[in-house]
Amino acid sequence: MQEFQEYLRAPETRVYLMFLRAHASIMRDLEKTLQDEVGISITWLDVLTQLARADGHRMTHTQLSQRRLVGGSGGITRLVDRMAKAGLVTRRASRKDRRTSYVVMTDAGREMYERASLAGSRVVREHFTDHVKPEEAQPLRSFFGRVLGEDV
Repeated sequence: MQEFQEYLRAPETRVYLMFLRAHASIMRDLEKTLQDEVGISITWLDVLTQLARADGHRMTHTQLSQRRLVGGSGGITRLVDRMAKAGLVTRRASRKDRRTSYVVMTDAGREMYERASLAGSRVVREHFTDHVKPEEAQPLRSFFGRVLGEDV
């Protein structure tokens, strides 16, 4: 028990807990802003963002599921169903492989992505990037690169 108490008081652990609180706060504000101003969830913005960055604004369900940043990998079919019903995405069969279908962003999806991205980027600026000093950017990139196992 003593060892655990020391762990909780360690500076590294306190930084981690502050990171969790900051992340939760930003995500709450981002979700609220997207719902209030644009009428979509952060999960929908995540899907639209992945599609906007993809070649041809399309991805397979598997690719989309693996690249999502918000939510788990499960439930992608129901999520795409709801977004298709809203007119933001559509499904297209692969011409090369009948077993494969693509989730494709529609024109309405692109318009929604642009609106949601503006609202979302404002929240991210206000709650995160405006607080990063220029001299802190590279050390933070290096740190998060190590955490994510990425070369930066």
